[in-house]
Amino acid sequence: MRIGKAATVFGKMKKIWRNNKINLEVKMRLYESVILSALLYSAELWPLTATLSKRLNAAHRRWQRSILGVSWKDKITNEEVRVRTGQHSIENIISERRLRWLGYLTRMDHQRIPQQALYHGRFQGSRGDTQAGQGQTGEASSRKIFKEWDSPGKRWR
Repeated sequence: MRIGKAATVFGKMKKIWRNNKINLEVKMRLYESVILSALLYSAELWPLTATLSKRLNAAHRRWQRSILGVSWKDKITNEEVRVRTGQHSIENIISERRLRWLGYLTRMDHQRIPQQALYHGRFQGSRGDTQAGQGQTGEASSRKIFKEWDSPGKRWR
C-alpha cells in the first residue's frame, strides 16, 4: 500500500506544514501535488474495498489535521476540517481520477491493449492467445463508476 510512502514524504515536509508564514492555500496545493500523488499513484486501477477506503480516509484526515495544527482533542469534526482545507474525500478523488482515466481510454486507439480490455474484457496476448481479465470487465467497471457519478449528491467541478 502507498500509505507508508506518502507518510514518509509527509514527515519529510513537516517544517513546511508547521511554518505559520506559509499560507494554507499554498500548503494544500503542496499536499495535493506531493502527498496525494504519492498516496494515490495509479489508484484509478485499484479495486477500492471498504477496508482500504477507511485506511486511506483516516490517513487523509490525519494529515489534514496536522497541516491545520488541529488535534483530535480540539473537538473539531472531520467535516469542518474538510471545509477548512477545501479537500474532497478520498473516494471522490479516486472517482474523479477513474473518470479521467476512462476518458483517456475511450479516446485511445482501438488496437491498444487497455482499450481492448475496457470494452471486451479480453485481449490478445503476445503469443496470439486470448487472455481473460479477473473480476469485472472494464466495461462493467466503467458502468459502475458512471452510475456512482450520476447520483444526485455528486457534482462535477
